Amino acid sequence: MHRQSAIVGIGNTDYSRASGRTERQLALQAARAALADAQVEPREIDGIVRYSTDSTSPAHFARSFGASTLRYYAEVPFGGAACGAVIAHAAAAIAARQASVVLVYRALNERSGIRYGRAERHFGDGAADPVAAGDQTPAGSFSAPYGLLSPGQVMALWARRYMYVNGLTEADLAAALGTVAIQQRAYANANPAAMMRDRPLTMAGYLNGRMIAAPLRLFDYCLETDGAAAVVLVSADRAGATRDDAAYVLAGGQALRRHAEPLTVYQRDLLHTAPTSAIGRLYQDARLGPGDIDVAMLYDATSVEVLLGLEVYGFAAPGQGWRYLLEAGISLSSPLPVNTHGGHLSEAYIHGMNHILEAVRQLRGTSTSQRPGARHVLVGVHGASSVILGRS
Repeated sequence: MHRQSAIVGIGNTDYSRASGRTERQLALQAARAALADAQVEPREIDGIVRYSTDSTSPAHFARSFGASTLRYYAEVPFGGAACGAVIAHAAAAIAARQASVVLVYRALNERSGIRYGRAERHFGDGAADPVAAGDQTPAGSFSAPYGLLSPGQVMALWARRYMYVNGLTEADLAAALGTVAIQQRAYANANPAAMMRDRPLTMAGYLNGRMIAAPLRLFDYCLETDGAAAVVLVSADRAGATRDDAAYVLAGGQALRRHAEPLTVYQRDLLHTAPTSAIGRLYQDARLGPGDIDVAMLYDATSVEVLLGLEVYGFAAPGQGWRYLLEAGISLSSPLPVNTHGGHLSEAYIHGMNHILEAVRQLRGTSTSQRPGARHVLVGVHGASSVILGRS
């Protein structure tokens, strides 16, 4: 897939707590914006990739855009863990000549509708008790009866385990995770599209945030957002002829361990949810190493995922991500700026798709917190899926 396709269009809706639109309307709005940015006619779409949890189907777009035939359509499970994988699927389809113009999108009313943070998707209409679905966590049959219902609770277990394995105190962890929350908030304060653009955050404010699932506080958790984001990919030949700031797909992929669920707590190693060999393949396919990455978009449903992501992708030594945060940070003055739009913690929570958009902006040179001369950007979800994008 190396440099055989590129993202030429990006689009998003406004991000809010109450969109007043259906998820299908949000998806169409973001898609139309991405198509306009790409200078692609809607009828040219012949491939669509979505998250399996998205309520807007490829058929909705085919009808709305007047496409006569979709040559390729696919979906990826596991929610936000799919954000690198959906781009990889689109790039693979173009490389295999299964499609020539591929739309990738995510739309959700995650604040005014079903709220994942409260595990509402595991409650039936009018049901008094949570539904234990399958054997996976959270809300699986071995966990829901004991109150383990939401991803945020599982990630709190990751944080606690990290403390234990690496000998951290509560204060050590709070200082590291507070750095993530505060520096991403500073990025959001410079971003007019961010939900938290007008709300600065200090360490005192972070520490005063109420405990949600110990040791994670209020500001360690992502926002609950209504909105949508979309991108358009085309072949490298078409991208080069269309615009000089296309974001080329250098590598992408996805990986799972024995249990087919990135949030499982049944594995022996609670801190690593994907095979480390997948990261090696990612860099090998991109023909780069960690030192070549200029900016990273690390999935941040919680702040601890940024800490773990620094280690998983080789930016910090194992067990030293917390120290890296304290010494180097993730601001524009750091060796590796991370989540320069504010991330899920402070811009919006669109299951990683807004991370993809920000990666493209960094390569175009249009980010509100621009890393000068950025050429390579990594988007990663603790190894479960990843993509590396590069300039021409």
